[in-house]
Amino acid sequence: MYDDMALGYDVTAVALGMDALERSVQKGSGALDTEGLVPIYIGGDAIVPRNYSNWEMVEDELDSLSQRIEDCPILSRRQFLEALVRSLRSAIKVFRGDETSFSYRLQNLVGVPASPADEEVIAQLHEEIDGALARRNFIRGSLAQRIDAWQHSNFIPVDKLEKEYHLLQEEAVQRTAQRVFDVGDFRMALVLKPGTYSAGKCNFLEGTMEINTDLGVTRAALKHLVTHENFPGHATQLLYTLDLFKKGKATADVLLCTLNGVPGIIQEGIGDQATDLIDWVEDDDDVIQIALRRLRIAVATTASWRLMELHEDEDAVVSYIRETGFALDPYVDGRISQAKHIYRGPFNASYYFGNQAVRELRLKTPTDKFGVFIEYLYGRMHSLEGFFTGYRELGLPV
Repeated sequence: MYDDMALGYDVTAVALGMDALERSVQKGSGALDTEGLVPIYIGGDAIVPRNYSNWEMVEDELDSLSQRIEDCPILSRRQFLEALVRSLRSAIKVFRGDETSFSYRLQNLVGVPASPADEEVIAQLHEEIDGALARRNFIRGSLAQRIDAWQHSNFIPVDKLEKEYHLLQEEAVQRTAQRVFDVGDFRMALVLKPGTYSAGKCNFLEGTMEINTDLGVTRAALKHLVTHENFPGHATQLLYTLDLFKKGKATADVLLCTLNGVPGIIQEGIGDQATDLIDWVEDDDDVIQIALRRLRIAVATTASWRLMELHEDEDAVVSYIRETGFALDPYVDGRISQAKHIYRGPFNASYYFGNQAVRELRLKTPTDKFGVFIEYLYGRMHSLEGFFTGYRELGLPV
Protein backbone atom coordinates (compact mmCIF):
# COMPACT_ATOMS: atom_id res chain seq x y z
CA MET A 1 0.00 0.00 0.00
CA TYR A 2 1.25 3.48 -0.88
CA ASP A 3 2.63 5.40 2.13
CA ASP A 4 3.23 9.08 1.37
CA MET A 5 4.95 9.81 4.67
CA ALA A 6 7.41 6.98 4.08
CA LEU A 7 8.07 8.03 0.51
CA GLY A 8 8.57 11.66 1.57
CA TYR A 9 11.13 10.50 4.13
CA ASP A 10 12.96 8.32 1.62
CA VAL A 11 13.18 10.91 -1.15
CA THR A 12 14.48 13.43 1.38
CA ALA A 13 17.09 10.95 2.63
CA VAL A 14 18.17 10.35 -0.98
CA ALA A 15 18.50 14.09 -1.68
CA LEU A 16 20.52 14.61 1.50
CA GLY A 17 22.71 11.65 0.56
CA MET A 18 23.27 13.20 -2.87
CA ASP A 19 24.20 16.48 -1.22
CA ALA A 20 26.76 14.71 0.97
CA LEU A 21 28.20 12.76 -1.97
CA GLU A 22 28.51 15.87 -4.15
CA ARG A 23 30.30 17.75 -1.37
CA SER A 24 32.60 14.78 -0.75
CA VAL A 25 33.48 14.21 -4.40
CA GLN A 26 33.72 17.82 -5.55
CA LYS A 27 35.17 19.28 -2.33
CA GLY A 28 33.67 22.70 -3.05
CA SER A 29 35.05 22.99 -6.57
CA GLY A 30 32.26 21.39 -8.60
CA ALA A 31 29.10 22.62 -10.30
CA LEU A 32 27.66 24.01 -7.07
CA ASP A 33 30.91 25.26 -5.47
CA THR A 34 30.46 25.10 -1.69
CA GLU A 35 26.70 25.72 -1.79
CA GLY A 36 25.67 22.11 -2.25
CA LEU A 37 22.48 20.56 -3.56
CA VAL A 38 20.63 21.53 -0.37
CA PRO A 39 22.13 24.89 0.66
CA ILE A 40 20.03 25.33 3.81
CA TYR A 41 18.76 22.33 5.76
CA ILE A 42 17.26 22.79 9.22
CA GLY A 43 15.80 19.34 9.84
CA GLY A 44 18.63 18.35 12.17
CA ASP A 45 18.89 14.60 12.64
CA ALA A 46 15.20 13.97 11.85
CA ILE A 47 16.21 12.43 8.53
CA VAL A 48 19.16 10.07 8.16
CA PRO A 49 20.87 10.79 4.82
CA ARG A 50 21.59 7.83 2.56
CA ASN A 51 25.24 6.83 2.41
CA TYR A 52 26.45 6.71 -1.19
CA SER A 53 29.88 6.08 -2.68
CA ASN A 54 28.96 6.66 -6.33
CA TRP A 55 26.20 8.11 -8.50
CA GLU A 56 25.11 4.70 -9.81
CA MET A 57 23.90 3.83 -6.31
CA VAL A 58 21.77 6.96 -6.29
CA GLU A 59 20.31 6.20 -9.72
CA ASP A 60 19.30 2.71 -8.58
CA GLU A 61 17.43 4.16 -5.62
CA LEU A 62 15.78 6.80 -7.79
CA ASP A 63 14.55 3.98 -10.05
CA SER A 64 13.00 2.31 -7.01
CA LEU A 65 11.38 5.57 -5.89
CA SER A 66 9.92 6.13 -9.36
CA GLN A 67 8.15 2.78 -9.19
CA ARG A 68 6.64 3.64 -5.81
CA ILE A 69 5.56 7.11 -7.00
CA GLU A 70 3.43 5.52 -9.71
CA ASP A 71 1.07 4.37 -6.95
CA CYS A 72 0.57 7.86 -5.48
CA PRO A 73 -3.21 8.46 -5.66
CA ILE A 74 -3.13 12.29 -5.59
CA LEU A 75 -2.28 13.70 -9.01
CA SER A 76 -0.66 16.95 -7.86
CA ARG A 77 1.51 15.08 -5.37
CA ARG A 78 2.51 12.53 -8.00
CA GLN A 79 3.38 15.32 -10.44
CA PHE A 80 5.65 16.94 -7.86
CA LEU A 81 7.39 13.71 -6.87
CA GLU A 82 7.94 12.74 -10.51
CA ALA A 83 9.37 16.20 -11.24
CA LEU A 84 11.58 16.01 -8.15
CA VAL A 85 13.06 12.67 -9.22
CA ARG A 86 13.67 14.05 -12.74
CA SER A 87 15.39 17.03 -11.18
CA LEU A 88 17.61 14.82 -9.03
CA ARG A 89 18.51 12.65 -12.04
CA SER A 90 19.41 15.78 -13.99
CA ALA A 91 21.56 17.02 -11.13
CA ILE A 92 23.51 13.77 -11.25
CA LYS A 93 24.20 14.30 -14.95
CA VAL A 94 25.62 17.75 -14.23
CA PHE A 95 27.64 16.55 -11.25
CA ARG A 96 29.18 13.78 -13.36
CA GLY A 97 29.99 16.15 -16.19
CA ASP A 98 27.57 14.53 -18.67
CA GLU A 99 26.71 16.73 -21.63
CA THR A 100 23.29 18.35 -21.25
CA SER A 101 21.65 21.06 -23.31
CA PHE A 102 20.32 24.28 -21.81
CA SER A 103 16.79 23.23 -22.81
CA TYR A 104 17.22 19.88 -21.07
CA ARG A 105 18.29 21.57 -17.84
CA LEU A 106 15.41 24.04 -18.00
CA GLN A 107 12.84 21.29 -18.40
CA ASN A 108 14.33 18.65 -16.13
CA LEU A 109 16.66 20.23 -13.59
CA VAL A 110 14.62 23.40 -12.98
CA GLY A 111 11.23 22.08 -14.12
CA VAL A 112 10.10 25.00 -16.30
CA PRO A 113 9.25 25.31 -20.01
CA ALA A 114 12.19 25.48 -22.39
CA SER A 115 11.36 28.94 -23.67
CA PRO A 116 12.05 32.64 -23.17
CA ALA A 117 9.71 34.90 -21.23
CA ASP A 118 6.50 36.06 -22.86
CA GLU A 119 7.18 39.27 -24.82
CA GLU A 120 3.62 40.43 -24.11
CA VAL A 121 4.35 40.31 -20.39
CA ILE A 122 7.47 42.43 -20.90
CA ALA A 123 5.50 44.98 -22.95
CA GLN A 124 2.74 45.14 -20.31
CA LEU A 125 5.31 45.75 -17.58
CA HIS A 126 6.83 48.62 -19.57
CA GLU A 127 3.36 50.15 -19.75
CA GLU A 128 2.72 49.62 -16.04
CA ILE A 129 6.01 51.27 -15.08
CA ASP A 130 5.34 54.14 -17.49
CA GLY A 131 1.92 54.79 -15.95
CA ALA A 132 3.15 54.66 -12.35
CA LEU A 133 6.06 57.00 -13.12
CA ALA A 134 3.63 59.47 -14.71
CA ARG A 135 1.48 59.39 -11.59
CA ARG A 136 4.64 60.15 -9.58
CA ASN A 137 5.27 63.08 -11.97
CA PHE A 138 8.35 61.59 -13.62
CA ILE A 139 7.32 62.55 -17.13
CA ARG A 140 10.42 63.93 -18.87
CA GLY A 141 12.80 61.87 -20.96
CA SER A 142 12.84 58.27 -22.10
CA LEU A 143 11.48 55.50 -19.92
CA ALA A 144 15.04 54.56 -18.96
CA GLN A 145 15.81 58.16 -17.97
CA ARG A 146 12.63 58.44 -15.92
CA ILE A 147 13.36 55.19 -14.08
CA ASP A 148 16.87 56.42 -13.33
CA ALA A 149 15.54 59.76 -12.06
CA TRP A 150 12.96 58.00 -9.88
CA GLN A 151 15.57 55.69 -8.37
CA HIS A 152 18.10 58.44 -7.65
CA SER A 153 15.44 60.61 -6.02
CA ASN A 154 14.63 57.79 -3.61
CA PHE A 155 18.00 56.24 -2.73
CA ILE A 156 18.51 55.75 1.01
CA PRO A 157 21.91 57.00 2.26
CA VAL A 158 24.05 54.04 3.30
CA ASP A 159 24.29 55.30 6.89
CA LYS A 160 20.47 55.30 7.12
CA LEU A 161 19.95 51.80 5.69
CA GLU A 162 20.11 49.86 8.94
CA LYS A 163 17.49 51.99 10.71
CA GLU A 164 15.13 51.78 7.73
CA TYR A 165 15.75 48.06 7.41
CA HIS A 166 14.75 47.38 11.02
CA LEU A 167 11.58 49.49 10.70
CA LEU A 168 10.56 47.62 7.57
CA GLN A 169 11.43 44.24 9.05
CA GLU A 170 9.26 44.81 12.13
CA GLU A 171 6.23 45.76 10.07
CA ALA A 172 6.83 42.80 7.76
CA VAL A 173 6.93 40.49 10.80
CA GLN A 174 3.61 41.86 12.07
CA ARG A 175 1.91 41.57 8.70
CA THR A 176 3.34 38.07 8.17
CA ALA A 177 1.94 36.98 11.54
CA GLN A 178 -1.51 38.24 10.55
CA ARG A 179 -1.66 36.69 7.10
CA VAL A 180 0.86 33.83 6.90
CA PHE A 181 2.77 32.63 9.98
CA ASP A 182 3.95 33.98 13.34
CA VAL A 183 7.77 33.86 13.32
CA GLY A 184 7.99 34.85 16.98
CA ASP A 185 11.21 36.65 17.88
CA PHE A 186 13.18 35.36 14.89
CA ARG A 187 14.84 38.21 13.01
CA MET A 188 17.50 38.63 10.31
CA ALA A 189 20.38 41.03 11.00
CA LEU A 190 21.50 43.35 8.20
CA VAL A 191 24.91 42.99 6.56
CA LEU A 192 26.01 45.60 4.02
CA LYS A 193 28.14 43.87 1.40
CA PRO A 194 29.19 45.73 -1.76
CA GLY A 195 30.66 43.95 -4.74
CA THR A 196 28.20 41.05 -5.00
CA TYR A 197 26.14 40.06 -8.04
CA SER A 198 22.73 39.96 -6.32
CA ALA A 199 20.79 42.80 -4.72
CA GLY A 200 20.30 40.81 -1.54
CA LYS A 201 20.75 37.36 -0.06
CA CYS A 202 19.22 35.47 2.87
CA ASN A 203 21.80 33.67 5.03
CA PHE A 204 19.27 31.89 7.20
CA LEU A 205 21.68 29.74 9.20
CA GLU A 206 23.68 32.82 10.16
CA GLY A 207 20.56 34.90 10.74
CA THR A 208 21.71 37.62 8.36
CA MET A 209 20.53 39.31 5.18
CA GLU A 210 23.15 40.79 2.87
CA ILE A 211 22.43 43.90 0.81
CA ASN A 212 24.62 44.96 -2.10
CA THR A 213 25.12 48.70 -1.63
CA ASP A 214 26.69 49.04 -5.10
CA LEU A 215 23.23 48.94 -6.68
CA GLY A 216 21.74 51.73 -4.58
CA VAL A 217 18.67 51.01 -2.46
CA THR A 218 15.33 52.81 -2.39
CA ARG A 219 12.80 52.23 0.38
CA ALA A 220 10.62 50.26 -2.04
CA ALA A 221 13.59 48.10 -3.08
CA LEU A 222 14.59 47.55 0.56
CA LYS A 223 11.02 46.55 1.36
CA HIS A 224 11.09 44.03 -1.48
CA LEU A 225 14.34 42.55 -0.16
CA VAL A 226 12.89 42.30 3.36
CA THR A 227 9.73 40.58 2.16
CA HIS A 228 11.41 38.36 -0.46
CA GLU A 229 14.31 37.15 1.67
CA ASN A 230 12.82 37.31 5.17
CA PHE A 231 9.13 37.82 5.93
CA PRO A 232 7.01 36.32 4.44
CA GLY A 233 9.62 35.03 1.96
CA HIS A 234 12.45 32.53 2.27
CA ALA A 235 13.10 32.71 6.02
CA THR A 236 9.38 32.35 6.73
CA GLN A 237 9.13 29.40 4.34
CA LEU A 238 11.87 27.58 6.26
CA LEU A 239 10.26 28.25 9.63
CA TYR A 240 6.77 27.35 8.38
CA THR A 241 7.76 24.02 6.84
CA LEU A 242 9.87 22.99 9.83
CA ASP A 243 6.95 23.75 12.16
CA LEU A 244 4.57 21.65 10.05
CA PHE A 245 7.02 18.75 9.86
CA LYS A 246 7.64 18.75 13.62
CA LYS A 247 3.88 18.65 14.21
CA GLY A 248 3.54 15.67 11.88
CA LYS A 249 1.40 17.66 9.46
CA ALA A 250 3.76 17.53 6.47
CA THR A 251 5.91 14.99 4.68
CA ALA A 252 9.66 15.19 5.17
CA ASP A 253 10.30 16.59 1.69
CA VAL A 254 9.06 20.01 2.86
CA LEU A 255 12.52 20.22 4.43
CA LEU A 256 13.94 20.35 0.88
CA CYS A 257 12.48 23.79 0.18
CA THR A 258 15.94 25.22 -0.59
CA LEU A 259 17.02 22.32 -2.82
CA ASN A 260 18.66 23.51 -6.04
CA GLY A 261 16.03 21.95 -8.25
CA VAL A 262 12.29 21.81 -8.85
CA PRO A 263 11.20 23.18 -5.42
CA GLY A 264 12.89 26.48 -6.23
CA ILE A 265 10.24 27.55 -8.74
CA ILE A 266 7.39 28.20 -6.34
CA GLN A 267 9.74 29.22 -3.51
CA GLU A 268 11.04 32.07 -5.66
CA GLY A 269 7.48 32.85 -6.67
CA ILE A 270 6.62 33.24 -2.99
CA GLY A 271 9.58 35.57 -2.58
CA ASP A 272 8.66 37.80 -5.48
CA GLN A 273 4.98 37.89 -4.52
CA ALA A 274 5.78 38.38 -0.83
CA THR A 275 4.86 42.07 -0.58
CA ASP A 276 1.44 41.36 -2.10
CA LEU A 277 0.93 38.26 0.06
CA ILE A 278 1.00 40.43 3.19
CA ASP A 279 -1.03 43.23 1.55
CA TRP A 280 1.76 45.80 1.76
CA VAL A 281 1.68 47.66 -1.55
CA GLU A 282 1.43 51.20 -0.18
CA ASP A 283 1.96 53.53 -3.13
CA ASP A 284 3.21 53.94 -6.69
CA ASP A 285 6.81 53.56 -5.52
CA ASP A 286 5.94 49.99 -4.56
CA VAL A 287 4.08 49.49 -7.84
CA ILE A 288 7.16 50.63 -9.79
CA GLN A 289 9.54 48.48 -7.75
CA ILE A 290 7.43 45.33 -8.09
CA ALA A 291 6.96 45.87 -11.82
CA LEU A 292 10.69 46.53 -12.28
CA ARG A 293 11.51 43.31 -10.47
CA ARG A 294 9.04 41.35 -12.60
CA LEU A 295 10.44 42.99 -15.72
CA ARG A 296 14.04 42.22 -14.87
CA ILE A 297 13.44 38.55 -14.08
CA ALA A 298 11.51 38.22 -17.34
CA VAL A 299 14.35 39.90 -19.24
CA ALA A 300 16.94 37.72 -17.47
CA THR A 301 14.98 34.62 -18.51
CA THR A 302 14.94 35.68 -22.15
CA ALA A 303 18.57 36.78 -22.01
CA SER A 304 19.64 33.37 -20.67
CA TRP A 305 17.69 31.67 -23.45
CA ARG A 306 19.23 33.85 -26.14
CA LEU A 307 22.76 33.42 -24.80
CA MET A 308 22.77 29.73 -23.92
CA GLU A 309 20.16 28.15 -26.20
CA LEU A 310 20.27 30.38 -29.28
CA HIS A 311 23.99 31.17 -28.82
CA GLU A 312 23.57 34.84 -29.62
CA ASP A 313 26.45 37.26 -29.24
CA GLU A 314 27.07 38.10 -25.59
CA ASP A 315 27.41 41.83 -26.23
CA ALA A 316 23.97 41.84 -27.86
CA VAL A 317 22.48 40.01 -24.87
CA VAL A 318 24.12 42.43 -22.45
CA SER A 319 22.62 45.34 -24.38
CA TYR A 320 19.23 43.65 -24.28
CA ILE A 321 19.33 43.36 -20.46
CA ARG A 322 20.44 46.98 -20.07
CA GLU A 323 17.99 48.47 -22.56
CA THR A 324 14.91 46.29 -21.99
CA GLY A 325 15.36 45.64 -18.27
CA PHE A 326 16.80 49.08 -17.40
CA ALA A 327 19.49 47.32 -15.36
CA LEU A 328 22.72 48.59 -13.83
CA ASP A 329 26.03 46.93 -14.65
CA PRO A 330 26.39 44.90 -11.41
CA TYR A 331 22.99 43.34 -12.06
CA VAL A 332 23.80 42.73 -15.74
CA ASP A 333 27.10 41.11 -14.83
CA GLY A 334 25.36 38.87 -12.32
CA ARG A 335 22.72 37.66 -14.76
CA ILE A 336 25.27 36.93 -17.49
CA SER A 337 27.53 35.13 -15.03
CA GLN A 338 24.63 33.02 -13.79
CA ALA A 339 23.41 32.24 -17.31
CA LYS A 340 26.80 30.80 -18.23
CA HIS A 341 27.05 28.68 -15.07
CA ILE A 342 26.60 24.98 -15.89
CA TYR A 343 24.24 24.37 -12.97
CA ARG A 344 22.79 27.74 -11.98
CA GLY A 345 22.34 29.00 -15.55
CA PRO A 346 18.78 27.81 -16.16
CA PHE A 347 17.61 28.94 -12.72
CA ASN A 348 17.20 32.51 -13.96
CA ALA A 349 13.94 31.17 -15.38
CA SER A 350 12.70 29.79 -12.05
CA TYR A 351 12.11 33.34 -10.81
CA TYR A 352 10.04 34.29 -13.83
CA PHE A 353 7.88 31.19 -14.07
CA GLY A 354 7.50 30.94 -10.30
CA ASN A 355 6.43 34.54 -9.95
CA GLN A 356 3.95 34.25 -12.80
CA ALA A 357 2.43 31.10 -11.27
CA VAL A 358 2.07 32.39 -7.70
CA ARG A 359 0.78 35.75 -8.91
CA GLU A 360 -1.83 34.13 -11.15
CA LEU A 361 -3.29 31.95 -8.41
CA ARG A 362 -3.05 34.68 -5.76
CA LEU A 363 -5.13 36.98 -7.93
CA LYS A 364 -7.69 34.23 -8.57
CA THR A 365 -8.13 33.30 -4.92
CA PRO A 366 -11.34 34.65 -3.32
CA THR A 367 -10.73 36.73 -0.18
CA ASP A 368 -12.51 34.20 2.03
CA LYS A 369 -10.22 31.43 0.73
CA PHE A 370 -6.93 33.28 1.20
CA GLY A 371 -6.04 31.28 4.31
CA VAL A 372 -6.60 28.02 2.42
CA PHE A 373 -4.35 29.29 -0.36
CA ILE A 374 -1.58 30.23 2.08
CA GLU A 375 -1.67 26.80 3.72
CA TYR A 376 -1.46 25.20 0.30
CA LEU A 377 1.26 27.54 -0.96
CA TYR A 378 3.59 27.22 2.04
CA GLY A 379 2.65 23.85 3.45
CA ARG A 380 3.94 21.55 0.75
CA MET A 381 6.47 21.41 -2.06
CA HIS A 382 5.31 22.01 -5.62
CA SER A 383 6.31 21.44 -9.19
CA LEU A 384 5.06 24.02 -11.68
CA GLU A 385 2.46 21.67 -13.18
CA GLY A 386 1.50 20.21 -9.81
CA PHE A 387 0.98 23.69 -8.35
CA PHE A 388 -1.95 24.36 -10.67
CA THR A 389 -3.28 20.81 -10.37
CA GLY A 390 -3.29 20.97 -6.58
CA TYR A 391 -5.07 24.32 -6.62
CA ARG A 392 -7.87 22.73 -8.66
CA GLU A 393 -7.96 19.76 -6.29
CA LEU A 394 -8.73 22.17 -3.46
CA GLY A 395 -11.79 23.31 -5.40
CA LEU A 396 -10.39 26.80 -5.89
CA PRO A 397 -11.09 28.65 -9.18
CA VAL A 398 -8.48 28.26 -11.91
